[in-house]
Amino acid sequence: TLLSIPSLLLAIIVVAFLGPRLEHALLAVWLALIPRLVREIYSAVHDELEKEYVVAARLDGARGRNILRYAILPNILPLLITEITRALSMAILDIAALGFLDLGAQLPSPEWGAMLGDSLELIYVAPWTVMLPGVALMVSVLIVNLLGDGIRRAVEAGVE
Repeated sequence: TLLSIPSLLLAIIVVAFLGPRLEHALLAVWLALIPRLVREIYSAVHDELEKEYVVAARLDGARGRNILRYAILPNILPLLITEITRALSMAILDIAALGFLDLGAQLPSPEWGAMLGDSLELIYVAPWTVMLPGVALMVSVLIVNLLGDGIRRAVEAGVE
């Protein structure tokens, strides 16, 4: 299935067909990450549909849209936030990897993966040319993950 293929490999395949441009890399990463998001949301919604309060809401005569909005969505919102921030972190790393492989943003565009790939031969002479984009990637992924965790905790506190 589509979930068994790593997102970077799927993105490389899509970019190989479309051509090496930043827009194609963004589309490829989006297409590679959507199946994971859809599967997680699908399984979370179906787990919530089997709980007693949803059955009780159905017996009270609530419509499907109201059940989804008022019963299911507040309970899967922390999972949704976690999955979106995880996908955003994976997208940052995948786009940088495509840029490193010269399949994403082309030089002279300021993209961290392209900067890493361009300055790879200077690693012994000027190591900061590789360290700075690498640290920027690491810090951006860390910030996205911490921000997502903070939002998830705030939403969980609001739901309870």
